[in-house]
Amino acid sequence: MDTLLSTRSIGISDLRESPARAFEQADETAVVVLNHNRPAGYILSTRLMEALLDQAADRLITSRAAARVASIKSARKITLDDL
Repeated sequence: MDTLLSTRSIGISDLRESPARAFEQADETAVVVLNHNRPAGYILSTRLMEALLDQAADRLITSRAAARVASIKSARKITLDDL
């Protein structure tokens, strides 16, 4: 059984008939596109896509910062003249 990651869905045939309707449904949540009652893909609003990309970027930055903080003890101090 496939897990649906959305509470809203649209059939692939309905998507072909009226793609605009699917994008209208995708306001704050994703719309799962079903093909033979199985998930074939998801449609996201631009706002939701931006939020997901921001979250992914934040997680990446946080993990990189944590790795750098862990290596701070091996850093050496330099002065501006050294640069």
